[in-house]
Amino acid sequence: MDYKNILKLISENISSGLFIVNKEGIVIFYNQSANDLAGLNVENAIGKHMLEIFPKLTEETSTIIRALTTGEVIKNYVQNYYNYQRKLVTILSNTVPIYENGEIVGAIEIFSDVDQYKNINQNKYKKQKGNIIDKAHYTIDDIVGVGRFVKDIKSKIKKIADSKSPVLVYGETGTGKELIVQSIHNLSQRCDNPFIAQNCAAIPGTLLESMLFGTALGSFTGAKDSKGLIEAADGGTLFLDEINSMDIMLQAKLLRVLQEGQIRRVGENKTRFVDVRIITALNQNPYKAIEEGKLRSDLFYRLNVINFSLLPLRERSEDLEVLAYYFLNEFNRALNKNIKGFSNEVIEFFHSYNWPGNIRELRHSIEHAVNMIEKDVITIEDLPKYVDINYKAADDIQENIAEEKNTIIINEPLNEIMNEYERKIISKTLRQNDYNVSKTSERLNIPRQTLYYKMKKLGIKVDKILE
Repeated sequence: MDYKNILKLISENISSGLFIVNKEGIVIFYNQSANDLAGLNVENAIGKHMLEIFPKLTEETSTIIRALTTGEVIKNYVQNYYNYQRKLVTILSNTVPIYENGEIVGAIEIFSDVDQYKNINQNKYKKQKGNIIDKAHYTIDDIVGVGRFVKDIKSKIKKIADSKSPVLVYGETGTGKELIVQSIHNLSQRCDNPFIAQNCAAIPGTLLESMLFGTALGSFTGAKDSKGLIEAADGGTLFLDEINSMDIMLQAKLLRVLQEGQIRRVGENKTRFVDVRIITALNQNPYKAIEEGKLRSDLFYRLNVINFSLLPLRERSEDLEVLAYYFLNEFNRALNKNIKGFSNEVIEFFHSYNWPGNIRELRHSIEHAVNMIEKDVITIEDLPKYVDINYKAADDIQENIAEEKNTIIINEPLNEIMNEYERKIISKTLRQNDYNVSKTSERLNIPRQTLYYKMKKLGIKVDKILE
């Protein structure tokens, strides 16, 4: 394989700048995409020292020199410099030293123009005739379910919608955190004002501060006066997802916004007052995030004035079929289909599957099935392949157990054999654990709601049940 040609092919087809230097800092490779940023031709760059190409950089401020001298890998670093034509440029760079036989022989840097991030709030959150581009689309009616959990969630949303207090939403990926947040906004008196959402993990930490707080003329980005997301959400709601991905120092600045209701743009001394309701979310247990140093405890207690802890789908057995038919109807309309429902085998699988992707995974599985089905009832074969594999693997395990116990009775239907075996195992485990549901579900390694479903389905009735 010709690695030189591969490198050439990659460098010619990416929009990011790419250059490689030797251990002395002399440029040995440079791609076409970097021309505008560096202000010179590729041919003129080869053989020049990088500090000659970027004359305002020094050995202390250059990420390349730093990587060469310290061996440090530098990620998502924002830096300003004057290029070969004395033009001020701001880039986001990633720099990696190159080792050979344990010694540094050079470094490679990939960089891109930071303007694509710098202007994001101006483009995405600007006002157009009083309407904010980013809107909250979900309402409380979009929260689907018949169980106590859903009823409690809706009741709580109605109680706190008009409060100014911060809200923290915690739940696994796919449990519907943004659905809850948007419902709160749309039920509040802020519903006609901006709703702005930002995933803190999606933006490099060095840029998130300017995105949140805005920039002043002459700040590090060289930008014009620009609103940040907090100002853009004035009068409305700012939703910060994966708050545990935010830099700890930036979390301290956010805490001040919550306490004082005022901000300062990056590079500005002027204080601005804002009226913003801040709602945050994380998909990690907040106490674990605090323990790991990813979330400030003082910020957590300020954010956690009102909290929503969302159950995973595997613990919402009573809502599974309701959600399944809700999504089926949605995709029937969207894809112009007329699918009637699900086979009994699919419903049983839905209740036994662990759903690591939660409601999002259920929705996508049904969307896949509606696209693939050729009949009017969804069967196991219509579900995504990985689901089919999981189902068949579970089926094989049950078959092996039955063979080992010599319980296969050839004159009875297989499902009756399996139900009887499952009934005996659950009944025996309940007795062994003094009919404590929590201990029994833990012993069987299934969620409590799944255990309740199976007990109901198999007709297991006991006089004394402990939670």
